[in-house]
Amino acid sequence: MAKIQTLHPPALDPGPAYEHAHLIARDLIQHNERQLDRMIRPDSNDVRWSHLRALNLINAQLSEVATLIDETNGVRN
Repeated sequence: MAKIQTLHPPALDPGPAYEHAHLIARDLIQHNERQLDRMIRPDSNDVRWSHLRALNLINAQLSEVATLIDETNGVRN
């Protein structure tokens, strides 16, 4: 009977993947800041309720992101 050889996968370090994900998160934050700066201004005559709805949805999602970051960092509000 032949002996079966098992392979032991190398231990992986999460550091590089974490660093990459961290850079992506920062890029997304910068992109969002630029896009918010381009949005219609509050004093514009073109402001519609749909703009307010969009901002309220954005704020709700950003609040969830902020909560997740706080939880990850062990911060409690």
